Amino acid sequence: MAAQTVDTTWMWHPLFTEERSDTAGLFVHFRRTLVIHKDIPASLRVYLTADTRYKLYVNQQLVRFGPVKGDRSLWFTDEVDLAPYLVRGNNHLRVHVLRFFYATAYASSFPRLPSGGVRIVPVDPDDLWAKRVQSSQLWETAIDPTTVLRIDEPEDHFLNIYEKSIPVPSDQWTWEPARLLEFQSSTGLSPPWKLVDRMIPDMQRTPVTLKALHNIESCVAREAWKAQLISPEASKSTLHLPAHSTHSVDLECPSHVTAFLSLHFARPSTSGSRVTLNYAESYEDQPTLVPYLRRKAGRLDTTKSIHGPRDIFELQGSECVQHLGYDKNEETDEIIEPFHFRTFRIIRLQIQVGSADLFFKGLEIEAVSYPLDILASISVSPQGQEAEGLWNTSVRTLVNCMHDCYEDCPFYEQLQYAMDTRSSILFTYYVSGDDRLARQAIVQLGNSFQPCLGLTSSRAPTHQPQVIPHFSLFWIGMLYDHMQFFADRAFLRRCVPIADAILAYFADKIDPDLGLVVTRDEPGVWHFHDWADEWRPYGIPPAVTRTGVSTYTNCLYAYTLQLASHLQRYCLGRDAVADEYIQRSRKVATGIRRHCFDGEYFTDSLSAGSDSTLDRSQHGQVWAVLCGAADDGEASENLLRRSLDPSLAPLPTGKLVQASIAMSFYSLRALSKVGGTVYDDLFHAFWEPWHAQLALGLTTWEEDSVSQRSDCHAWGAAPLYEFMAEVVGLRPVEPGWSAIEFQPRVALYRELKATVPFRTGCDGEYQLCLADISWTRKDPGDTVVSLRMRGLQRKSPVRLYIGSLPERKVEGDKEITLTISREGIWSVF
Repeated sequence: MAAQTVDTTWMWHPLFTEERSDTAGLFVHFRRTLVIHKDIPASLRVYLTADTRYKLYVNQQLVRFGPVKGDRSLWFTDEVDLAPYLVRGNNHLRVHVLRFFYATAYASSFPRLPSGGVRIVPVDPDDLWAKRVQSSQLWETAIDPTTVLRIDEPEDHFLNIYEKSIPVPSDQWTWEPARLLEFQSSTGLSPPWKLVDRMIPDMQRTPVTLKALHNIESCVAREAWKAQLISPEASKSTLHLPAHSTHSVDLECPSHVTAFLSLHFARPSTSGSRVTLNYAESYEDQPTLVPYLRRKAGRLDTTKSIHGPRDIFELQGSECVQHLGYDKNEETDEIIEPFHFRTFRIIRLQIQVGSADLFFKGLEIEAVSYPLDILASISVSPQGQEAEGLWNTSVRTLVNCMHDCYEDCPFYEQLQYAMDTRSSILFTYYVSGDDRLARQAIVQLGNSFQPCLGLTSSRAPTHQPQVIPHFSLFWIGMLYDHMQFFADRAFLRRCVPIADAILAYFADKIDPDLGLVVTRDEPGVWHFHDWADEWRPYGIPPAVTRTGVSTYTNCLYAYTLQLASHLQRYCLGRDAVADEYIQRSRKVATGIRRHCFDGEYFTDSLSAGSDSTLDRSQHGQVWAVLCGAADDGEASENLLRRSLDPSLAPLPTGKLVQASIAMSFYSLRALSKVGGTVYDDLFHAFWEPWHAQLALGLTTWEEDSVSQRSDCHAWGAAPLYEFMAEVVGLRPVEPGWSAIEFQPRVALYRELKATVPFRTGCDGEYQLCLADISWTRKDPGDTVVSLRMRGLQRKSPVRLYIGSLPERKVEGDKEITLTISREGIWSVF
């Protein structure tokens, strides 16, 4: 058989052009009718993907939306079975495509390749039914003349998903036979999209009911609006909006949400009415700088303003209608349905009615997110309500930042940053035992590696790569975490050479006299540290800018060398390289102690010439402990207590620069590492900023307390990890949970009940297990602790280390009852 030389599986509009400056992209519609005269096929499976995004409808039902965000290294394709949606007779197949223009910086959250396209091919090449719907000129296509993707929205610097739609006469819609794109597929050439099957499950969709209405400005009574939008019978009613009237109403959801929207109006006789949807995470004062510096207090203070991006829709009316086949009510209804999901807690709905009366039939909200199965749980006493608030808000925040990738904040960016994602992944492991989105994130960030530089992108996938060297080190941390939780050598082995190259980038910058990494400004490289107020606008300590030496950089490098040594030893068996990494780490730690410690604190840069009122931060103390530069034992415990205890008076020589919410996870890791009582002593006070957010009415954790840009950012969900790994105290100490440590912090709560999920096994073969933990402490008296392990395989026992007790092997379902005396002595019943 002759080798195929041309790939014609992609189709596109024959006249599509990206030579427009008024929009970030365009919508393109595809339609096809499939006639079934007799029996409906038992299955009709196709692979479907598009550049940039698609929604697939069959007989006016939304069947699938995608693809998962990819890039030129991996472009994801979906397998879809159309058969369940088919009927005898005519079947209407529709694909709604969002294409972002390639040669612009708009929509940096959405990677795309130079050409748009839709690809539909049979899963089984011999499936005759599937061949009838594959990419071909039998598909008709039209460029949407009504809608642009807004580039004039000051609140939107990353997404460009917000729409402005105006009516156009029906005769301006032109349907053309699709053109098959031709790509050489021999001599090592292929289409630009490197296709792979999706790595994650489909998104989950859940109906949402509004909680309340605010700030109603309308000639229609408040009770009528409530009956239409909140009443269980709302779908059966219609709200009459008189001609030439204007209406404004704020819609409040029960909590922050990411969701698809659909508004229905009885189709008016004429065009001229306008609907504006203004999305916000809260009420707030006039921002200092949109969107980056906000002034927020009580999030539901309805006397304040709404600030956020907007969709603007002008209704078509009967004279401009174009039936696209996306909704069963298109014949009678005018439907507003933004293509991409929206993020909000408040929507300000504004309606300007034209010359004909308008009849509002209702609003549908459908939350959409990654289908995270929350298996973990915790309840405590006393302070149960406070713990419940921390836990539930953290779960909600994490879920709202998980879609087809981990997201730094769904409201503004929807980008997968390595530092943020490492924390989110660990939170995911502990609440669900699910690593599918984590695997995808590891692959995507690894694929962003730039050999000429020796670093990964700080974020991936993205249309606009960005380089933050520290974030490459956090990616190595992801590899180590996956090794500990899943022990999949085959998966990690391909990543370790990239980790080696990243570490070489930092090794090449070691100053031989100092023994420290020295960095200078490089084109296209941002040496971001943290969002501390004193380090704005670029998140870099002033001393680091002056000297090129960063204590944080060197500590993070030394810390990561230690993690990488375990990867080398476990994944590749390279003991010599692992030992070399440990030696490198120790040398850097020695340089930090020698040159970056002023006798009282670690300074942000070289201690010689540092200003004690400006050049000290919590970051330096935390990371010196984590990398081993700080003295072990009581000295490190005292250092952290002086640095992190909010009850201590400010230092006479000046207050330490505060670590952000993003860094809180690592502050807690340092407190845990030093031992002693400092973690327990500071635990409850540590969460005061989180409790303050709840008191302000947040339902998800804010990005940071300084800029207050976003009210939903998953790096704030640290309580998920702390309750499971530290309070309950269940941790893997060897890859794949083959050895487990159980060190509960029983002093923190008198009573506790919790469930922790984990997966034992290695190299892709895992068993989901659950650990049920409970304890009761008598005051004064012993604490009785129960640990029940469920789901362990008898053929693969795990080693269990409990407190100070000897190692024991556990297999099958096993329950262990322990006591801990007031003196800390462990014993087994």
